[in-house]
Amino acid sequence: MEDHLKVTPMEGEERDGYYVQPLLKRLWAVQLDILKEIDTICRRHNIRYFGWFGTLLGAVRHHGYIPWDDDMDLAMVREDYERFRYYAKTELPTGWVVSEEYPTWICILNTNKFQLDQKFLDRFHGCPFITGVDIFCIDHTPQSIEDEELHINMFQAVNSLCLNWNLPEDDAQWNGVSKWSYLAEIEELTSCPIDRQRPVKAQLYFLADRIAAMYWEDGSHEMTRLTRFSKDRHYRIPASCFEKIIEIPFEHTMLPVLEDYDLICRLDFGENYMTPIRIGDHEYLKKQISALKKIYETEGKIFPECFNMTFE
Repeated sequence: MEDHLKVTPMEGEERDGYYVQPLLKRLWAVQLDILKEIDTICRRHNIRYFGWFGTLLGAVRHHGYIPWDDDMDLAMVREDYERFRYYAKTELPTGWVVSEEYPTWICILNTNKFQLDQKFLDRFHGCPFITGVDIFCIDHTPQSIEDEELHINMFQAVNSLCLNWNLPEDDAQWNGVSKWSYLAEIEELTSCPIDRQRPVKAQLYFLADRIAAMYWEDGSHEMTRLTRFSKDRHYRIPASCFEKIIEIPFEHTMLPVLEDYDLICRLDFGENYMTPIRIGDHEYLKKQISALKKIYETEGKIFPECFNMTFE
């Protein structure tokens, strides 16, 4: 850790009655830099992407971030998602990371650890944190009810085991059953053997992602976010909605969104999505600030106020 770090001041501002603190502005600035790199790769390879979740709502309602939001969400249909994931691993700047922790969801990170050297802080607006942009995969659904039920059941089973694999054996999630028993059930359900001599979680991730992509070229008329669809069967989007993408203002740039963004916003946020409701607790920032404070405490140094923010 370097002494006498110099961090260029960044002003906070009030938006829609909410005070956006300087640290949150720094985080936004880094995410916009990451978005620029994503956009460069996508344009180079003719890959389509579009705003999703809170980022889409922010673009439509605020022409930028929702003032109390601290992340950026994008989405791609499966065909583009596969191609982007392939190119990103070799074309992102040195030191950047394609995080593949959850099936059907990657995160593009500007680093994989806290960075407190001056060069990094100068490059990333005085933000020392691991900062990323989420990219979600939109998958095709089966055309028959029977196939749909089997598809969802297989995905749910493998996805759940993947997400929980590293929990302790005595965790309540396992209901007193060995996770190895669940693994054997997965093998029987999917007819895919899991190599116990290799990292199991990584194999489950790959299997869940392949299950999600099963109907990639099936010509189905509907698409969905499978993790949401497995809980809410109404979360169906006509495939035709993904044919036309437009650009709308987002902060100091333009963001691609689906032309029928109204349908997506109503699905995710309800009919009154243009009426702001303040939710979110900045859990992501809280954890990173807390971890960085411990590093400073361990080294007996004063925690810089520019790396801090208050939480209501």
